[in-house]
Amino acid sequence: MSFRNKRVTDFESKDCSGCALCVACCPKNCITMQSDDLGYMRPVIDDSLCIDCGLCTKKCIIENPEALSHPILTVAAIRSDEEKLILSSSGGVFAAIAEQLISKGWMVAGCIMDEQLTPRHVLTSNIQVVKQMYGSKYVQSNTEGVYKDVAEVLQKGKKVLFSGTPCQVAAVKRFTKNNENLLTVEVICHGVPNVEMLHSYLDLHSRASIKKMIFRDKRQGWTFNNLLELNNGKTKKINHRLSSYMTYFLEGETYRESCYVCPYAKPERVADITIGDFWGVVNRRPDLKNLIDIEKGVSCLIINNEKGKSIVDNCKIEKYQVSYEDIKDGNEPLNHPSRHTEKRTAILAEWAKNKNWADVDNYWKKHDFKFSYLIWSHIPTSLQHKIRILLGKR
Repeated sequence: MSFRNKRVTDFESKDCSGCALCVACCPKNCITMQSDDLGYMRPVIDDSLCIDCGLCTKKCIIENPEALSHPILTVAAIRSDEEKLILSSSGGVFAAIAEQLISKGWMVAGCIMDEQLTPRHVLTSNIQVVKQMYGSKYVQSNTEGVYKDVAEVLQKGKKVLFSGTPCQVAAVKRFTKNNENLLTVEVICHGVPNVEMLHSYLDLHSRASIKKMIFRDKRQGWTFNNLLELNNGKTKKINHRLSSYMTYFLEGETYRESCYVCPYAKPERVADITIGDFWGVVNRRPDLKNLIDIEKGVSCLIINNEKGKSIVDNCKIEKYQVSYEDIKDGNEPLNHPSRHTEKRTAILAEWAKNKNWADVDNYWKKHDFKFSYLIWSHIPTSLQHKIRILLGKR
């Protein structure tokens, strides 16, 4: 197929994941990522510089998906150092892998939240920066520049661990020709809202007063509850059921259009290693309740090739072999792309009015807030966990 004269700006919104690989590949540096009318990042081409070479389309990981592979080993996993589990969203597997590789001289690329509460990918050998990568970030990160940074250090003989969503992993693999010194770790990804949505939501909580946002505060249990660390030293807990942002994220209503047709949301995987929460572990493997402290979180660890296995075998991770079906049962993106309801149209219409999350929040209060959620939020964390176990929610 000839890609000459075809440009990524010709694609429909559903055909762009926002990975920004086209920006890195362009030989004329004429592509930039800019937000569209809803705040989702899309490529924009400077026509005065473009030579219509078609490389941006040829390299596109949505138009031409990266090769996938079937897992060779699937396990329930937690890092051996339980005291450090508090820093991670589930079983702390990424943290255990990253710390092991940093100690061996590797560099790590992953998503942090910067001082402006903006998610962005960085490449580092500093363990303190790597720790900022721990924990989920339910928003799309800015990857501009990181693929070139990774390629540059790989060319110098350095080894790199890259973590991200499947489309970001596909992008870095393609840009670096899947260099033998590159190890990729993908998160099980449902989809991504955009940073303008997140910032506008945080404005409802006085964003300027917020020092740090933790999307999943383990001190509130293995759940999706947020914690805001404020500049004055105080903290603010947010139950996810009382958050319009988290409600619509978890219901799958605010993702970019490409997420609903994602070519990487299937049993076959693009990364060397896939990690996520092992939702449904109690129902699928009740025997593990006697071996793992479920309340502290459990990861599913999906090893997709021998490169991934050789790394995991040397990390301080407790592993319990399970079937892939056990893991897939509680993780929709391992089966098919996320789905949304008709409600998405109304939510995005509210957002589009002024790109002010207050409008969405008012819609949520009118249509989706339930008083029972407020009552639940006042139940002690340990009791919530016991109730979830009894109801088969873990």
